[in-house]
Amino acid sequence: YNALGITLKAVGKLKEAEVSFRKAISLSPNFHVPHINLGNTLLELGRAADAVKCFQQAINLKPDFAETHFNLANTLQVLGKLIEAKASYEQAISLNPEHFVAHNNLGFTLAILGKSEEAESHYKRAITLNRDYSEAHVNVGNLYYAMQKLKEAEKNYRKAIEIKPDYAEPYLNLC
Repeated sequence: YNALGITLKAVGKLKEAEVSFRKAISLSPNFHVPHINLGNTLLELGRAADAVKCFQQAINLKPDFAETHFNLANTLQVLGKLIEAKASYEQAISLNPEHFVAHNNLGFTLAILGKSEEAESHYKRAITLNRDYSEAHVNVGNLYYAMQKLKEAEKNYRKAIEIKPDYAEPYLNLC
């Protein structure tokens, strides 16, 4: 049922995927993967609070799986629970220090929380781990812009455009 849910989700049948993931959980309640898949599906359905519960259950079943902490953090961020999101991103990174998207998203959360130096550090780490990750270049550019480091901001926006020429945000930020 988990595989069926993945297929249904892939073709946009989210309600049917939800039913399939719930069936997979009822058959194997101690297997963490259907809980994660259900959480991702519920998030796409706009049910972030329910998704949090699924991710937390998956973490209870397999606490050393970084991706679940990452998914939980993203969902908490959607809910505006930034302190909790920060902690979950940090946990994901402690389990997988090479998770460049988690570094980027933690940087974004830290920037919102007004922790510019910490945010900059995580953006730079994301870029070090994946030099072609244009979103991190845009995010650090936005941070530099807010800090009035305009040459650094421009440099990062231009790098994002070089990496991904069809990415609109850096063009808009240069205007």
